[in-house]
Amino acid sequence: MNSDKEASNCTGSRTSLSDLEDSPLTGDQERFPMRASRRIRFQWPRNENPFWKWWSLAMTICSIVLLGGLISGINIRQCSESPGATSPPLSYPHPKDTWKQENLIETKYYRDLRFMTLDHSLDYVWQEHVLMSTGNIRLPDGKGNTSLKSIAMFHQMHCLAKMRLALQQAQEGLDVGVDWKDDAHWPHCLDYLRSSIMCFADGTLESITAQPGPVEGTVVKVIDGATEMRYCRDTKPLYDLERQYGPNSHYIDENGETGPFEVAPGR
Repeated sequence: MNSDKEASNCTGSRTSLSDLEDSPLTGDQERFPMRASRRIRFQWPRNENPFWKWWSLAMTICSIVLLGGLISGINIRQCSESPGATSPPLSYPHPKDTWKQENLIETKYYRDLRFMTLDHSLDYVWQEHVLMSTGNIRLPDGKGNTSLKSIAMFHQMHCLAKMRLALQQAQEGLDVGVDWKDDAHWPHCLDYLRSSIMCFADGTLESITAQPGPVEGTVVKVIDGATEMRYCRDTKPLYDLERQYGPNSHYIDENGETGPFEVAPGR
């Protein structure tokens, strides 16, 4: 009897889960079927699916277009930065903008003896401005056309160098003429520099200072404007413009022929 109970207990020790796994399907399960899972599982389209083929084609086209646009943008930027650029200088400062306080540079003139002599040993400091080609640029209009321009600052420096040259010639005994009828160059420069100085109308109040006199060991009191603080426009944008589009001393005449840039005849 006890052995029967023990056998019965051993049989009853199996879990209900194992009983369900071992039991065959019954009629109750057929009448009450298990609900299907409602979770939606996303699956990528198969390779043979037409949708997948069209999607791949569209992505390939978009990638090619984006890559082409990137390469084109890089080329355009490199061309715009090259010395022979065909686009107008968009970054060139407008004259009104250069007078803004944040664009001005504080400086003093001081004295530079290199520019205070007619000695030929210092001709080299003026050499770049003697030639009229300095400061001439061939400016593009963005439509494939160019026009010859001269940057005013370089024109003014050229005129100053030509005035020095005329003084040298006069000091050496050469007749440099009296006015524009004798020499069309330096008289033009004389008037041009006058107009430029009047245009800028520098209102700095200059004081008397002691400077070395012409005789060694002497001192003279003069107003030379060397020690006053100045607020000057930056020359760097003009040098950048000249380096990018010049120097160029040629022009195209009315017949479309390229020839040398001609200046007023001088001695």
